[in-house]
Amino acid sequence: MAKLKVADIIIDALQSAGAKRCYGVVGDTLNQITDAIRRRGMEWVHMRHEEAGAFAAGADAYMTGQLAVCAGSCGPGSLHFINGIYEAQRNRVPLVLIASQVATHELGIDFPQEVEFKPIYRNCSVFCEMLHHPAEARRLTTLAAQAALTRRGVAVLVIPGDLSALEVDDGPAYRVHTPAPVIRPSDPELDSIAAMLNEGSRVTVYAGAGCEGARSQVIRLCDTLKSPMVHTSRAKDFVEPENPYNVGMTGVFGSRAGYNAIIHCDTLVLLGCDFA
Repeated sequence: MAKLKVADIIIDALQSAGAKRCYGVVGDTLNQITDAIRRRGMEWVHMRHEEAGAFAAGADAYMTGQLAVCAGSCGPGSLHFINGIYEAQRNRVPLVLIASQVATHELGIDFPQEVEFKPIYRNCSVFCEMLHHPAEARRLTTLAAQAALTRRGVAVLVIPGDLSALEVDDGPAYRVHTPAPVIRPSDPELDSIAAMLNEGSRVTVYAGAGCEGARSQVIRLCDTLKSPMVHTSRAKDFVEPENPYNVGMTGVFGSRAGYNAIIHCDTLVLLGCDFA
């Protein structure tokens, strides 16, 4: 079995999961990763600041629905991604952050630029782990990509700089699987919901980004219930066009009609959204 650099294995696994671009700033502990990006033909998008890189990668994933990547060097480099990572996690987009770390022999001795990334990023990610053994590079990267794509969020890979330079046997051909199960309420739950809607005299539908691809069904529901439809900002592209039941958004950028439709209804139907 041919030996490969850990950095090459990581980038190959991300490409196999559909990643085409990586946003970030080149530097020291990230050098092996960026060189693997060059060799493997992934597009590197150089940013002037890591925070902008996270926002750009999050926007890429948001617009394409595909896995995007951002990467930074140790210490303050990978710490600067934090605002954009929070944004991507709240938007539920598939994003992998490669947070490169100081060398393994420099961990735990208060070495300059050592930052413990896991406690910082665990609260704004669906996956956050550090590579401890080079032979597990493909497995860990595949787990990260799988989590980002199936759980719709940010996966953080902490990679010590010295490990990314090591050559190892590639090992088992782990690969990402992205099933698309159909999830629906049980029949008794649907009957209960229908009974509540039938009892309501002033029903309002509140539609979110989860209604993507279901505009006609939402309009049909509003027509059946004779209800106005209010929507979130993220749902605007999906449910607003040619919708005679649309009365706008709520909140700072919303309208009085949307506000009144929610405040004065007796039954509020939430579709594909949170309700802050």
